Amino acid sequence: MQKKFLITSSLLNSYNYYIGDDYKSPADSRADFLKTLSREKFEPNEAMQRGIDFEDDIRHACENGLEVFNLVSVDECAGDLIEPNTGEPYVEHNQRNKIILDLVDIVKGGLWQQTCKKDLQVGNNTFLLYGRMDVVKRDTIYDIKFTSNYELGKFLDSSQHLIYLYCTELPNFKYLVSDGKDYWVENYFNGLEIEDKIRSKIADFMSYLDNDLEAKEIFLTKWESK
Repeated sequence: MQKKFLITSSLLNSYNYYIGDDYKSPADSRADFLKTLSREKFEPNEAMQRGIDFEDDIRHACENGLEVFNLVSVDECAGDLIEPNTGEPYVEHNQRNKIILDLVDIVKGGLWQQTCKKDLQVGNNTFLLYGRMDVVKRDTIYDIKFTSNYELGKFLDSSQHLIYLYCTELPNFKYLVSDGKDYWVENYFNGLEIEDKIRSKIADFMSYLDNDLEAKEIFLTKWESK
């Protein structure tokens, strides 16, 4: 019986980051790549934790309302959040919270943390594409990102929207990206080219493994689909 291997966007993105990393030393870049490849659990760094906290705040506000921030309304004239006890503008973290409320308006009513998966044959190998989506609302997948250095098209080369669109066959994918001071929306759409792009990324990854026997052995051991 032919083996099937799991493919996630985090794996493909880790590989792409490894081969294109111009900032870390080769040894550090490889260590990070092998850690992902080995499926090791690790504590989130400060930047990752900020992203986790940001997404959690949005979800909690969706599920519990403005009392999560001890806020009751947004003043339509000034655009300030109002502190309920004093009626005064809520200054601390005001901009971040206003962004959270804007994003709540976009994703509220959606389903959180739904999984998606689908088989794909690439060459002689069968792969199970797998992902866990932040929010699915009607015909759109939303993924929430927090970053300190956003630039337009930051996630263009990510495998995430490709895998999620392919697995779900939904027409739209939106990255909701914030730095705590502003937010942006990156839109991607389903189409015939999505499958070809995924195939290309997987084929490139597998071709690399043929020349990195240490990494290949880890992949074959750790990523076999059960």
